[in-house]
Amino acid sequence: MSFLKEDNPNYTKPDGELMQRALDLAAAKLGIADENDPERNSLKRFVRAAFLIGNRDIDAIASFTVDAVMVRRKNSSH
Repeated sequence: MSFLKEDNPNYTKPDGELMQRALDLAAAKLGIADENDPERNSLKRFVRAAFLIGNRDIDAIASFTVDAVMVRRKNSSH
């Protein structure tokens, strides 16, 4: 799934672009380059969650996403 799909009925194009930029930034910070990496789906869910609660700051969304994934990684290693 990409936030940039033209036929996405859930988001405006600017909103999709904002979320995609946050997703790409979070993925880069976590070293997730592969579009097919299963963890990328987690990134997408966290980006969408931050957006849905009203966050519109790309850096803040990316930071929230990175933090959430790091907590998830830590908890799954126990």
